[in-house]
Amino acid sequence: MKNNGKTIVDHLLTYANVTPDKKAFIVLGNEAHDEKAITYRRLAATVEKVAAALAEREWAGKRVLLVYQDVLEFVVSFLACQYAGIIPLPVPYVKGSKQFARLVHIIEDAQASAVLCTDASIPYLQQGLGQILDKIQIISTDKSVPLRVLQAPVWNEISFIQYTSGSTGHPKGVIITAANLLHNQQLIQNAFDGNSNSVIFSWLPFYHDMGLIGNILHTVYVGCSCVLMSPFQFMQTPKRWLEAITKYKVTHSGAPNFAYDLCVNRVSKDELSALDLSGWQVAYNGSEPVRPDTLQRFSEYFAPAGFKAHAFYPCYGLAEATLLVSGNKQQALPATIYIDHNAAGNGLIQLVDAGHANARAVAGSGKVAEGMQLKIISLNDGTECAGLMEGEICIAGESVTKGYWNKPIHDLFYELDGTKFLRTGDLGFLYNGELFVHGRLKEMLIIRGKNVYPYDIEQLVSSSHAAIEPNGVAVFSIALQPDAPVIIAEVKRTAIRGLDAAAVIRTIDQAVAGVYGINPYDIVLTTPLGIPRTTSGKLQRVKCRDSYQQQHFEIIAAKLGLATALLQGQRDERLLAIVKEDGNYANIKSYVLDLLEAKTGSTMAQHTEDGTELTEMGVDSLRAMEIINAINKELHIRIDATKLYQYNTLFDLICTVENMLWLKTEQTSGKEITI
Repeated sequence: MKNNGKTIVDHLLTYANVTPDKKAFIVLGNEAHDEKAITYRRLAATVEKVAAALAEREWAGKRVLLVYQDVLEFVVSFLACQYAGIIPLPVPYVKGSKQFARLVHIIEDAQASAVLCTDASIPYLQQGLGQILDKIQIISTDKSVPLRVLQAPVWNEISFIQYTSGSTGHPKGVIITAANLLHNQQLIQNAFDGNSNSVIFSWLPFYHDMGLIGNILHTVYVGCSCVLMSPFQFMQTPKRWLEAITKYKVTHSGAPNFAYDLCVNRVSKDELSALDLSGWQVAYNGSEPVRPDTLQRFSEYFAPAGFKAHAFYPCYGLAEATLLVSGNKQQALPATIYIDHNAAGNGLIQLVDAGHANARAVAGSGKVAEGMQLKIISLNDGTECAGLMEGEICIAGESVTKGYWNKPIHDLFYELDGTKFLRTGDLGFLYNGELFVHGRLKEMLIIRGKNVYPYDIEQLVSSSHAAIEPNGVAVFSIALQPDAPVIIAEVKRTAIRGLDAAAVIRTIDQAVAGVYGINPYDIVLTTPLGIPRTTSGKLQRVKCRDSYQQQHFEIIAAKLGLATALLQGQRDERLLAIVKEDGNYANIKSYVLDLLEAKTGSTMAQHTEDGTELTEMGVDSLRAMEIINAINKELHIRIDATKLYQYNTLFDLICTVENMLWLKTEQTSGKEITI
């Protein structure tokens, strides 16, 4: 392939020449002063070396998966693939045996040639991918030694393939071309007003669109500096995000709704005086829909720390648009309007005053970015909607994908006035030139900023236990617990007699936690045909949500009912005292299991095997942070949850506590030791 186009690598090479000693990325460690940095000169040289080694394998135009825990290793590998004309597929690092299934699906769907990783990860990945090792190579990039220098970047039309995070059984890879990527980077720069003097901060997952495109690649595009931190570090101590913004004078940083809410809930008023958020120019919020109460609570709470409400920057984007669709602000403060949530039909949005009995606040997602075309298409007749008419958000422009890898596109586009508009599957409307995202056609769940498709969870649940009807599961979220879904499952008529309801609920809970890292808010077992359906037999999830909130289901058993006592945190205090007296393995195990019961609301009697994975025990990422924080507080030690969660077994947790207690008794300096 000849080099007949520009790529993100050209921007890297430019800044390596213009500002060679400028720090491109700073990665924060576990302690306040623990950081590692890489300059543009060093980054470009490392990328060139890895690219040259990859080029020797003659993979130009081929697909490879990037499976990394270390963000700098990932960045180098991603950019090296761009340099060598190889198509990277960024994916999350696999935690637990069940999540390897998704990796296998992606490998097979993309017909990938290799998995790129660090040398330390090879044995783990070989074990997990044993079933397909005859079809895939696993290659380390951290010890690359090329035989020759790669003369120039190899241009390839496809920049990378972004697999949507929600679809586990049937993942879809969004094709992002080099033209898509650079066009969207220009839109982001225009919308967010970033430049080489900006400082970006991100704790978002580095392998997916917002973290990868909006933060990491945008850093390379504009030649600024970017400070990075692990998502687990943020969830363990949300204050670290705001402390980093203060320390590094960050100008651009953002996250989904839940992160701003978590900061309000977990940062005390006494800690505000140590924060300086006055330099935070763009605090973007990319959740759909953005919650007005989140913006208001955060703005008011952190105003004493210098945060300005006009820094909030609601925006809208999706992987199929590369990233950004809208976000240009027309006014100082984010737009909020009030609509009648009970207004009847035909897609008409009715504005009301804030004090109206049926008023619901809706936050705008900004003006459509220049260079993007957006139309709201009626769900009734496929025509373009006027303002304040709800329909499907459809987009066109150079940032928009041409389709999914190896998938048909006949239902993906509308053609209007000779232009193909991609159907986003999102509901929204326009008002005063601003986009308002109002809902989701496919009723997608947003769990801590991550898109999760209900039907994927439904499929998993229906196959998790023989007592569950194969097509009798509905999943939805409720306003009370937006980050934890509710699951309704019909029990087969033949299984009702003698049913061990607690065991079924436990199995469902563990299956969902093991595959998705999600702890459901409630799991309800109901009678056959208990879930509302259309006349054609389709599940009615909205009606299902209403029935749940109005307590209309005939309930056989429910997670909340079974776990009330445990969820109230009832603990055996003797176990803590015993561990403090004698911190041996057996005592720690009893203490840990008791703590897990209290934090997850599930009995741990069946979890006595040391190799049991924490995700299978109902420990999602947020709950892991709660558990580690509780252990640290009760035993006066300092466990780093980010390291622990990489191993993800009961044995690792117990051994870590045991080692920390031993170190605590051995030290003489009085300072605690962190591992």
